[in-house]
Amino acid sequence: MEFFLLILLLLAIIGLSSFFNHFLPYIPVPLIQIALGVLLASLPLGIHIPMEPELFFVLFIAPLLFHDGKNVSRQALWKLRKPILLLALGLVFVTVFAIGYLIHWLIPSIPLPAAFALAAILSPTDVVAVGAISSRVKIPKTIMHLLEGEGLMNDASGLVAFKFAVAATVTGVFSLAEASWSFLVIAIGGLAGGAILAFLIIRLKVFIRRLGMEDVTIHMLIQLLTPFVIFYIIEHFHLSGILSVVAAGIVHTIYHDRDRSPAMQLQVVSQSTWTVLIYILNGLVFVLLGLQVPSVTNEIFKNPLFNNWEVSKYIMIITAALLLLRFLWITAAWQWGRLFKKNIQMPSKKAIGIITISGVRGAVTLAGAFTIPYVLADGSPFPDRALIIFIAAGVILVTLIVASIFLPILARTEKGSTEDLREEMERSAMLRTIDAAIRSIRELMNDDKPWIRSVGYRSI
Repeated sequence: MEFFLLILLLLAIIGLSSFFNHFLPYIPVPLIQIALGVLLASLPLGIHIPMEPELFFVLFIAPLLFHDGKNVSRQALWKLRKPILLLALGLVFVTVFAIGYLIHWLIPSIPLPAAFALAAILSPTDVVAVGAISSRVKIPKTIMHLLEGEGLMNDASGLVAFKFAVAATVTGVFSLAEASWSFLVIAIGGLAGGAILAFLIIRLKVFIRRLGMEDVTIHMLIQLLTPFVIFYIIEHFHLSGILSVVAAGIVHTIYHDRDRSPAMQLQVVSQSTWTVLIYILNGLVFVLLGLQVPSVTNEIFKNPLFNNWEVSKYIMIITAALLLLRFLWITAAWQWGRLFKKNIQMPSKKAIGIITISGVRGAVTLAGAFTIPYVLADGSPFPDRALIIFIAAGVILVTLIVASIFLPILARTEKGSTEDLREEMERSAMLRTIDAAIRSIRELMNDDKPWIRSVGYRSI
């Protein structure tokens, strides 16, 4: 009964966050939800929800990334494949080494492998957080596609690098060749496995439809279970469950585009169901993140071994270094591309600024940090585990706040760009065309054609 009441309370907080956002539209919903989570954890209600990373990934990350994979533009992903890979792979591994050495230099008590582990878990950006912030900001479509593609891919690379860094810390053994080969196997295996399982699930739904079972409930249930089943199976074989659900979402979209006999009722129910589910899952992710902040903060601030000001300074320095490295990498990547292809257009400084500020860290970072073991192979405590988790949580909050403040300022100047103006003109022309067509149909309606009137056309 207590668990049921806790779920109701969390859902009520999600609804309350939307209420507050209505009156405080300049504050992003994720920040409001984190604040409400912190407030709830601080109240003397005895509420404590332990972070179980494996359960967190399968319950939240799997359906969210599956949904993003279904809705991301495949044409944009292919067109932007090079910059996406430069951010999702190149920037991740550069971050592991550069920020890892910086962390070890700042905090000598954290050994170099553990510093690499912290840098690795800080490398993935959160597509959920970026999407939540961008919902109130006018970000150019090309940049948004780039950020979505990066967010879908860099979770896997960051988590694989984190896994090997933690293993090196625990065992004291590391092999670059083995790590590189394992990364290829885990990534390619996750993508291929997710695509194959998604294809099999689609064939199952087709078989069910051929039996005459057009019940929307059955097909919707299969669709909802798809990301959980695929993620669990692929992770069971120690492959990338994250990339598997992204691949599954893309495969489902390809099938949907080629399906010549789509069930309209199923499409309507599917869209409505996923809208509600994603809204709830997004909210729960940030509320749960907020619930973890007080316990992590108290463990550091009440520990006499740590200086509160020094720890806060570490967070600010590491966050600044992450953003600076991201800015330099994006600029250098485009400059390097121009050396070989003169027709590549250099993005504006404002566009680079938007991409840089949008490098928000989120739920994957915190969930990954909680997977750090308590002890090493020899039985000694993992060095500065509490401090590592605290720094990860601090970087998440600072990047969210920085993006919330500066992203609207940078994106506002991009609103009048030629691309956005053209899109707005195309949309306006399309609406006028549809409106004119509806008026023509209404003029043709008479008493001899009651079936047209029954359709219930309405002007836009």
